[in-house]
Amino acid sequence: MAPQTRDAVSETLFVLCDENPTTFSQQVGYGNAIGYLVNKGIAMEPPHDAPESSQNRNINPITGQYLDAQDDGPSLADMTDEEKEREAERLFVLFERLKKTGIVDVENPVAKAYQQASIAPIDSDSDEE
Repeated sequence: MAPQTRDAVSETLFVLCDENPTTFSQQVGYGNAIGYLVNKGIAMEPPHDAPESSQNRNINPITGQYLDAQDDGPSLADMTDEEKEREAERLFVLFERLKKTGIVDVENPVAKAYQQASIAPIDSDSDEE
């Protein structure tokens, strides 16, 4: 993001928070707020407690969603074997995409174990004995 755009967005959010550093930090997160505040020479201490809100709802810090509204999907116990297999294939495809982009270096754990000889091939003749 261009520095001018970043500064304009930060300034707008700061003004919307009534130019109160504590409110600004609570709304955009301490990590995001402190960079702007330091650049502007505005002193602020790190937050000591969780922000007090009228809703008192917990927020997932990664996704920004309310925890009680987050859809975790079906549990493994409720899934059939076919659904589990489809989910595993879907995850495999997603990891392959990440690997191709170069963002994340992901290796198939089954292939890795096979290469390290942790998994030995099963002879079909050994079952007959």
